[in-house]
Amino acid sequence: MTPEFEARLKKAIDDGILPHAVLLASDKSGKIDYTFSYGPSSLEPGAPPVTPTTLFTLASMTKLLTSLCLLHLVHQGVLDLDEDVTSYLPTLARQPVLVGFEGGGEDDPDDPGRPIYAPRTQPITLRQLLTHSSGAGYLVTSPRLARWARAVGRPMPVPLRRSPLSGGQSVDSRFDTPLLFEPGAGWAYGCGLDWAGRLIEVLTGAYFDDFLHEKVLAPVGVPRGGVTFHPGKFSGSAPVDAFAGVAARRAGEARVAPCETEVDPDNEAFGGEGLYGGLGEYMKVLRSLLADDGRILPPDATRLLFAPLLPGDQARRMLNDEMRNPDWIPGCVPQGVEYDWSAAGLLSVGGDLGHRGKGFLQWCGAWNMVWFIDREKGVCAVFGTQISPPGDGPTREFMQEFEDLIYAQL
Repeated sequence: MTPEFEARLKKAIDDGILPHAVLLASDKSGKIDYTFSYGPSSLEPGAPPVTPTTLFTLASMTKLLTSLCLLHLVHQGVLDLDEDVTSYLPTLARQPVLVGFEGGGEDDPDDPGRPIYAPRTQPITLRQLLTHSSGAGYLVTSPRLARWARAVGRPMPVPLRRSPLSGGQSVDSRFDTPLLFEPGAGWAYGCGLDWAGRLIEVLTGAYFDDFLHEKVLAPVGVPRGGVTFHPGKFSGSAPVDAFAGVAARRAGEARVAPCETEVDPDNEAFGGEGLYGGLGEYMKVLRSLLADDGRILPPDATRLLFAPLLPGDQARRMLNDEMRNPDWIPGCVPQGVEYDWSAAGLLSVGGDLGHRGKGFLQWCGAWNMVWFIDREKGVCAVFGTQISPPGDGPTREFMQEFEDLIYAQL
């Protein structure tokens, strides 16, 4: 990266615009091998500096690693992408489809109306869970589910609780919510990967954290506890120098401020959002997938990470409609691009790709972190900070410039 970019990023951190940042980039040729970290690990007095091994709350960056675990089961023949998985997940199996409300009003906090349901008639498959096309949504991102929660007296997750936003709940108790549409008939970002993560423990009898380490992390050199669902378990042995604190940017304010967030180190493993880890360790996974070196999965299995997997035209239309207003998404989602969803994230499949190659794979974490893998151009990167709320504008500007500078060096 250029000295000018680094100087402006450091100044933004020194001025309190960002709390800290960790950036890494690598290409297949070896021309790019970049690591940058700067700022205190938290805004509390005396916090040590952030480094690539500082534990970040990875939030939805968890989803990539969960997907890799599921692809192991697919590759081994334990599970099929289009198999009905409801027999393994009884709580999910019993969910009806939320078709509307009787009376009340969508914006009326006192009278949201009475929910109207229809029984689910279609199977729920692993493909749908991986691609957010099962109908399983998030209370925090779906206005319809938020209205349902008000109608039935369901408490909403605490906004600034660290991932997972569960308050000690299990996957079954937190996501015991109706479906937004018939499985396969739409697209809605939601808890599909959390349900898919439960499949790992149900089908293997192993703890998710152990399975993840054995199949995904250890093969690329991530030490035990470097990325984990249960950071408290490894507090005395993991190569962790600090825990990154989350800062908040209040509306209309330029500077971020510390916020008191809670950690749930003994929570059930939430495959959609529950990991903590160093971004340097996470980058080891990205490099392996970019190189397609077979250490995590053989090439015939990793191809599903870069293949469009949405089950139908309606799901693709709904995804692309959602991407036309991507302000809720950390990172850069260019317009004029045709998108699909792979086994691991948002996939650029056509349109005006700019400097990105076809099959550019990306996703993010709620506290303003992003990763991408571009196999066509031979490059991968991760940019991380810890700021609430998601989709922070000043952070997105640095993310875009970081990406532009990476491609300028190719």
